Amino acid sequence: MEQISIYVIEGTYHNFVLSINEDSIRAKLFSGTPDGFTIVDIDTMDQYQEIAVHTPGPSSDDEYLIFGYNGISIKEMGRLSRWPKFFGNGIVIVKDWMGFWAKKEKYVLNQKARTLQLIPQDLYYVGIETTVRQSFPICRTREDSTVVVDLEPKSKVIVLLCDPSPTHCKEEMRDVIDDYYCDWYFIKSETGIVGWARLKLFWDKLGLNWAD
Repeated sequence: MEQISIYVIEGTYHNFVLSINEDSIRAKLFSGTPDGFTIVDIDTMDQYQEIAVHTPGPSSDDEYLIFGYNGISIKEMGRLSRWPKFFGNGIVIVKDWMGFWAKKEKYVLNQKARTLQLIPQDLYYVGIETTVRQSFPICRTREDSTVVVDLEPKSKVIVLLCDPSPTHCKEEMRDVIDDYYCDWYFIKSETGIVGWARLKLFWDKLGLNWAD
């Protein structure tokens, strides 16, 4: 049985030391002070288990710093935000809150490097059905602004997909409050017509359930 402990470094808020038996490592959480750790098993087919040091953050902004131990040294394996789920097959799915929906990210365990690697997706599934409060257009593609339909007030729509790529923002979008207002969303109209719109265009025109 390994002897595991953590303590916050005096005079700091985020820095801590993780000790396992006679070995230790200094690390830092970005969102707050660590409130403990849990043992996880990322891959039940290997001989290791991992330590996840946790902080709840300032507003349920959970953060986990994952460490591995091979009996000789402690290694930082990755940093996860919000709500991770460990499947035991080398895959971790992490939910991240996007204001009105939860984005799912996939991490896989690199056995050779003993690190968690993010597998980015081109598009992320949203799947939120809601009602149009105020009409707005959706366009043919993210590059072609041709309007395919103006969504009618009181009609039902489904927000299907998200492209969280604020790097695609044009000069006129630089006045947005947060980067995610630049994100593109793929929307299906009540009549089955689909098209794209930036969040900045429709965030207050749909009956979305916003929360921090």
